Amino acid sequence: MNTRTTGTRATNAGTPLVRESVSSQSRGRSTGWTGRFMLRRVVMLLCAGALVWSGWNVAMPHHAESATGAIPVVNYTVQPGDTLWSYARQVTPRGASVTDTVDELMELNNFESASLQPGQTILVPERA
Repeated sequence: MNTRTTGTRATNAGTPLVRESVSSQSRGRSTGWTGRFMLRRVVMLLCAGALVWSGWNVAMPHHAESATGAIPVVNYTVQPGDTLWSYARQVTPRGASVTDTVDELMELNNFESASLQPGQTILVPERA
């Protein structure tokens, strides 16, 4: 029995030849229209979520807030022989770290190094 099968599948179980259609899934193809529709739906939902998230960040930006607020400062004129370390040691409260005071002075004055020049004016936190 010689039967041609192009796009259909022939079956014969001792009865007359019956031809049935072969679906795309039985041929090993990818998902049909419903699967593609669901994939598009998921992609569209993800894009919509990303758009809402980015819009929210633009509309409601986060602002940095200082926990300490403004600190009162005084000006100090550097004397001959002063170093940042020696001055920090004089103004550091008992029991506190001189290193922390040096770091604070460098940050407050935007220093890149701890070098001081006589006559230079530096900002110093006012201690009560």
